[in-house]
Amino acid sequence: MAKHRYGFDEAKIARFQKEGRGTGQGKDYLPWLTIQDVASNGRVTRVYSFKTDRSHHLLSDLETGLFHMLDWSTSVVDMREQYPLDREVTRDIARQMGIQHPRDTRTQTDIVMTTDFLVDIRRAMQKGLAAYSVKPAAELDDARTLDKLELERRYWQLKKVPWFLVTDKDLPKRRILNLAWLHEMRSLDQLQTKHPDYWKDRCDRFIGVLTRTHGGLVHDLLSYLEQHCEFRDGEPMTVLRHLAANKRLGLDLDVEFSTKSPVSALRLATHEQQQMGARA
Repeated sequence: MAKHRYGFDEAKIARFQKEGRGTGQGKDYLPWLTIQDVASNGRVTRVYSFKTDRSHHLLSDLETGLFHMLDWSTSVVDMREQYPLDREVTRDIARQMGIQHPRDTRTQTDIVMTTDFLVDIRRAMQKGLAAYSVKPAAELDDARTLDKLELERRYWQLKKVPWFLVTDKDLPKRRILNLAWLHEMRSLDQLQTKHPDYWKDRCDRFIGVLTRTHGGLVHDLLSYLEQHCEFRDGEPMTVLRHLAANKRLGLDLDVEFSTKSPVSALRLATHEQQQMGARA
């Protein structure tokens, strides 16, 4: 969990509230804490989400891992990181529990607690919320940490929002590495091309060749595209990642990707198969 880089007092809390921290949805949401506000035990980073159309402020590697899982999920429609909890409610819960409310050690001001992610979920046309807190499993032996997590759990219980504790043991490392690898190629707008439809043309050619390929290795497919379909060096892999990142091409996300895998490991999405069938 990240630590505050600068002390919090009532004036700073009031300023954050005036700035609209912790309010808004989608691209208009502003987290209560940003990467400029904390000194983290892990790597702080900003990662853009095409789902929310904004960069998310992630305060640890574990948060980044969970972000990739949530961002990939088709049932998740919005993610609000570093979401602030109502301080009066958390104070009441702390009193009921008989524990001290979390406070800034320098100013002795009760801080505004946050949940790592508040997520909007849509399943079968029904909408709901879910709250996620991220902690290294090694920190769960600390009594004070457990008290704060229990306070947070009770907060969301009062709000009738499901709350989930996620540790490093719950996050699938290989899947997250693959999702991060694909995420980099979700958009190809940053790559200069000869004409606006350049990458669309490359994607269409890739899919066309894939549908006619029934054997060999992924490496053979990529080489064929470079040698016979006017792909420049490295472009077939770029297109493969782009198609997979946009769920037009399926990969086994729980194993390390290898060009030595059979071409059958590349699974064309159902809607892509239907489109190719209509063109045939």
